[in-house]
Amino acid sequence: MKVERLVVDTNVWIAALISPDGTARELVRAILDRDIDVLFTESTFNELVSRLAKPKFDRYRDAAAWDAFLAALVERALWHEDSGEADAIVSGDRDLLTLGAYESIPVLTPAQLLARLPA
Repeated sequence: MKVERLVVDTNVWIAALISPDGTARELVRAILDRDIDVLFTESTFNELVSRLAKPKFDRYRDAAAWDAFLAALVERALWHEDSGEADAIVSGDRDLLTLGAYESIPVLTPAQLLARLPA
């Protein structure tokens, strides 16, 4: 599977931040190591920022590290109005995963995408 451009759901970014040894963090490392483009819209980025501000994440919050992470995402992201011809959407949302695809773009879990990346 060709993977050059991804839409990464908010829940995956959050999982990567709060679980340094989890599959979501492993996926983020793979994205960075392989220089895969990450697509964002203004609304998806704002959703991420607003969710991270919720008190339930306070126990995980390292303000400086999270600010650096978000700044790096802003710098690295390709900004689009829609899914920007993504090769895949990565999500942990069961409702989205049940669809299997959105506008003919496959919807995969982080583990599924990692398994499809070349070694």
